[in-house]
Amino acid sequence: MSSPTPLPAPDRDLRMLSGLAILCIALAAAFAFSMNLVDPDLWGHVQYGEDLLADGALPATATHTFTAPDHPWINHENLAEVAFAAGFRTLGVPGMLVVKCLWGLAIIGLMLLAARRLGVAPITAWGVALLVAIALGAFFPMRPQLLSFMCCAVCLYLLELGFKRPDAEPGDTVRWAPLAVLPVVMVVWTNSHGGFVAGLGIVMAYLMGRALEAIVRGRPLAWRTALGLGAVAAATAASTLANPYGYGLHQWIRRSLGSPRPEISEWASTKLTDPVFVPMLLLFGATLLCVAFTRRRRDWVELAILALVAWQAVTHVRHISFLAILCGFWLPVHLQSIINHVRSSAASTLPDVRLAPWIKWTAASALWGALALQSYALGNRLVDLPVYRHMYPVDAVQFMSERGVSGRLVVAFNWAQYALAALPECPVAFDGRFRTCYPQEVVDMHFDFLIGEHGGQRFRSPKSGPIDGARVLAFAEPELVLVGRESEEAVKNLEAAAAGTPGWTLLYQDRLAQVWGRSDLYNDPASPRYLPVDQRIIGEHYSLTSRQWPALPMQAPTAAPVTPAPVARTENQSTES
Repeated sequence: MSSPTPLPAPDRDLRMLSGLAILCIALAAAFAFSMNLVDPDLWGHVQYGEDLLADGALPATATHTFTAPDHPWINHENLAEVAFAAGFRTLGVPGMLVVKCLWGLAIIGLMLLAARRLGVAPITAWGVALLVAIALGAFFPMRPQLLSFMCCAVCLYLLELGFKRPDAEPGDTVRWAPLAVLPVVMVVWTNSHGGFVAGLGIVMAYLMGRALEAIVRGRPLAWRTALGLGAVAAATAASTLANPYGYGLHQWIRRSLGSPRPEISEWASTKLTDPVFVPMLLLFGATLLCVAFTRRRRDWVELAILALVAWQAVTHVRHISFLAILCGFWLPVHLQSIINHVRSSAASTLPDVRLAPWIKWTAASALWGALALQSYALGNRLVDLPVYRHMYPVDAVQFMSERGVSGRLVVAFNWAQYALAALPECPVAFDGRFRTCYPQEVVDMHFDFLIGEHGGQRFRSPKSGPIDGARVLAFAEPELVLVGRESEEAVKNLEAAAAGTPGWTLLYQDRLAQVWGRSDLYNDPASPRYLPVDQRIIGEHYSLTSRQWPALPMQAPTAAPVTPAPVARTENQSTES
């Protein structure tokens, strides 16, 4: 067997430089996916997964809360939460950070496979992939959305396989086997994250667009193809009923999505100050460039879906992630056609330029240096999931644990799931599950307390009455309050309620947080919960240090915890990593 003919030296050098450049791009993409900023809901996701693993059954009503223990809980993230609980239990924090980074690279890998089928050069595909990674990076903390991103990528790859596009016009040939997998993916997606609604919309629009295209173009057996695609679409939609709540999940989603969420930043429109604004503009620019100058046939089905998702990205920050994934699958082939055209046009006019050896070795040395720096930075990120004391009430929670301060707790929205995991004896008034397990009236009274009128940008139930920041301090008889001092509205409401009945007294304060307790419980020496003044901490302590997630209290209690009135809840099973 003859050995392969060696490449000429210039070609070998260029391939080496190209390979090093691709490695640099791949590490840059990995760095974007390695973001180790703690999501406020991560504690809750792991806790609910631990509860499910321990109980072996889904809770029918809300847990870990005292304001809505009998309210139905529609949890659309069960698979993701079980995966998080099992993952942290077996792999620990570094292992989960590595898995998350590889998860993002796997999404990029599907885009690269799709691009390769269409003849896109690796360097071109990786260039688009880096843009996608930068845009997705802001949405890549540890959260159930990660399963949405993967399921979306898998669906788009199956659609690529289902339509024989490398050597035929769109709609000419349909491969049914990949399309038959779409309902299976949708079952997983439906039980992992509510983003399946957006994914179902994309898949349905794509299939129906191809069916219409086949009919309009008068392809052979067009109506049979259209009916087949309609059947796949129907099966994919029907597969979303395979969840613990059946059609009840869809009813809840319809009610929830039909009501605005002005208090939640991810549901707001994109603003200039958003970290994802520039990546969104880059995605828009790349899309317009490809549409305007591509040498390939423009695909109206893809363009229509891109336009719809782009509109959603402008109106809702969270949809920028779906726009990025669509661009990763659909832009590389058009960008490659532009590059090929420019290259062929320039070949006839530009002289053949060969790089001097010193330039090649300088470029190679720079790339190797970049690889070393990137590897070092990436390695540091993949071992640490810091809970910063200037962002989360680590010290306030430690104080409560040490002093045995426990009871029904009103807590700031972004800290609630940390509190329910760190203080299992403290059921919370409200947390990040939002409408999945809280009635709108409970949602309203919590935000009345935290943000008040919010510049008139609130959505409230007519049953909630006028805005009343003090209502949450009386509803279901809370005993403790944990709030951030930057929440001026909440602090003002507490200070106003301090002299009321029941009054509230300050038990702990640092520059970030305050802990308040009911005066009749903590100021009265005859009360079993009495906390002497010399055991309280009122100061301006501020720290930029952190603890490794989950940053649960270090167990050194000085007083026996007091068990509050029974509520529907389960005990915390997380441990300090």
